Order: sequence, then C-alpha cells, then structure tokens
Amino acid sequence: MLAMTRYYLALLAHSQRYLPAVLAYLAVNVILYSDPRSPLIPQYGVSAGALLVVSCWLTIATLDIEDPVQRLITFSHARRLRAVLGGAVLAVLGCALVLGCVSVVWSAIKSGHGPLPVLGLGLAAHLICAVFGIAIGLPCSRLLVPRVGWSVLAAVLVLAAVLLLKWLPLANPLLRAMTNDHPLTGPLVLAVVLALVAIFASGTAVGYLLRRRA
Repeated sequence: MLAMTRYYLALLAHSQRYLPAVLAYLAVNVILYSDPRSPLIPQYGVSAGALLVVSCWLTIATLDIEDPVQRLITFSHARRLRAVLGGAVLAVLGCALVLGCVSVVWSAIKSGHGPLPVLGLGLAAHLICAVFGIAIGLPCSRLLVPRVGWSVLAAVLVLAAVLLLKWLPLANPLLRAMTNDHPLTGPLVLAVVLALVAIFASGTAVGYLLRRRA
C-alpha cells in the first residue's frame, strides 16, 4: 500500500492537477488569517470546510489521472484493489495533513497567541474534514463516473449537502459549533466516528462496484 501511496503522490505531483485547489486554499488562508485579533477556532471552522472541498478535489484529480488502460495495469500490478484505493486515500490524506499544518502554523504565526490545545483542535478538525472530502471524492471519481461533467456535478451536490444541511450530521455540526463558538466535545467525537464510518463505507462501496464491473 505504501508503494501505491508513493506512486499516486508522484503521479499527482507530475500532473500538477493539485495546483488550482492548493492555490485556492492558500488564498482562503491569506484572507482568513489576515486579522491577528480574530479568534482562532471560528477561523479553523472555515479553513477546515475549505480543506474538505480541496480533499475531494485532490481525490478526484488523483484517481482521474490514469486512463482506463493505465488503471487496469495499475490494478494488475497492485494485485489487490484494496491496496490501490488505500494508496490513493493515504496520498490525499498526506497532502491534506500538510495543508492542515500550513493553516494551523500560519494562524499561530499571524495571531501570536496559539495555545497548543487550540492548535491541536484546529489540526484535528482539518484532518476530519479531509477524511470526509476523500470519502466523497472516491465514488465521484472516474472509477465510477466516467464523464468529467457528471463527476463534477455529483461532487458539488454532495459537498453542498455535507457542508450546508443541518440535518445531515457529518461535517456540518462540527463546523457550525466551531464557527458559532459552541461546545465542541460532542460534535468533535461525533465527527471522528462518522468520518471513519464514511471513509470505510465509501471505500468498501467503490471496491464492491469495481469488482462487479470487472
């Protein structure tokens, strides 16, 4: 699986498909953390939501780089579909970890008042949202949706639902609690559990459907 992770990281770096999403995310951070007097946790809620979208983008971009013939060759060499999907997930999660650290470190430098518990909470929120983004991106990629237009439309609709619908208890409760200065323990624990369930369910469903098509 680690070999597949390195392969996908090299593939993504060479393709430069990460650039639009990463540059947009950095622009959000520049604007968001410009005021050193602003409280950090609400700002983390905004940048974590942005990272959710970026992680979805990176997942789709990573899995869409290969054409169908190249993908078959990759599956053949990997021998296990789980290794391919796991490698892609770890590659995007590694990128998201770097971007999350950029946000947390940047905010600490700009604000000059970053207690470690707050910084840890911020990094955890970014990683949780990244996992949700990856879980959305897997079934919206070319693995299951062959046309780019339909892939983008599906991703946008699901992202909008996850981020905006209050009755959908995925990322929304955590982000609302962070941006509205509400207690975070319950929403954070719920988000961790649901993120793990979401990534497992998404990977399992994609793997099952791919095996059915084979």
